[in-house]
Amino acid sequence: MEGNELQQRREALGMSRDELAKALQTTSVSVWRWENGERAIPPYLPLALETIERRGVGRPPKSAPVTKKRATGRSRASNGTPPGKKKGGKK
Repeated sequence: MEGNELQQRREALGMSRDELAKALQTTSVSVWRWENGERAIPPYLPLALETIERRGVGRPPKSAPVTKKRATGRSRASNGTPPGKKKGGKK
């Protein structure tokens, strides 16, 4: 794999250098060096990129809608009391 191929695959994934570096647990400077031919691309990188592609890690394409997931936790009644408890005093 050459540096320009790495850059093309990263861009196809919609990832910045920073995002790819985080996914690979390295620095964005290392990614830059690989892409620009200043350092040899590690032999594990093609397999790591295949894994990232399969798992869909990266940003969604700009045309895809972005959905936000709510944090899960204990639900509360609309009056703010925990489930199973009634608002008011002791009984």
